[in-house]
Amino acid sequence: MKFTDSPVIELPVNGAVLSLQQDNGSMHVGTSVWPCSLVLVKFMERWASPSDNNPYARVLDFGGKRAVELGTGCGVAGMGLFLLGLTDLVLTDIAPVMPALKRNLKVNKPILRKNLKHSVLYWNNAQQIAALNPPFDFVVATDVVYIRESVPSLVSAMEALVSDDGVVLLGYQLRAPEAHELFWELCDKAFHIEKVPHEHLHPDYAYEEADVFLLRKKRRSCERGVMECGSPWCLCQSSK
Repeated sequence: MKFTDSPVIELPVNGAVLSLQQDNGSMHVGTSVWPCSLVLVKFMERWASPSDNNPYARVLDFGGKRAVELGTGCGVAGMGLFLLGLTDLVLTDIAPVMPALKRNLKVNKPILRKNLKHSVLYWNNAQQIAALNPPFDFVVATDVVYIRESVPSLVSAMEALVSDDGVVLLGYQLRAPEAHELFWELCDKAFHIEKVPHEHLHPDYAYEEADVFLLRKKRRSCERGVMECGSPWCLCQSSK
């Protein structure tokens, strides 16, 4: 279900207001604004200020970090995170969605005060992935799991793009049961999965069906075979 049929959605972020134009009559789902992008941005905004009791202070340290967004659509999450300080980023989607993205970037340029980088990316195109110059500290994706056939390419792209110590910022809502099942099966093999408690979402953007996940890459088993080196509890370095 789409968030709203309104042609324009406004999203307040860090003292500014993004104006998001969508085309619900388009044949491409990327030209509509979907709720998980709003949920992810407002979650990040809620925890953007570092403090002693902020459990996400390290995750939200955007200084000097690089990011790429997959399936950016109208550009909501990318533009929102840019306003929150994640300024070195590139927004990607398939070619038919680029006009909608470019239109929204143009509309919001007075707020963004620069042209955000964007690029055509098909998740199964290794050359396009390599051209983005990975790895990235953050891979951003919201509402991208709805076609089972695209799931393996999506998970492979996420794994190829994120750095070994990076984070996938995922806004997620169950759209198609078969795609859902395969996605989490493949993610469990590639990533450590942390689900953000629902009470940690922004209270005004805590939709019952939408969740935020933090995915961190699993690494190959260590030489001693104790635990995976990507695990925070791995003993291979300290025991050598």
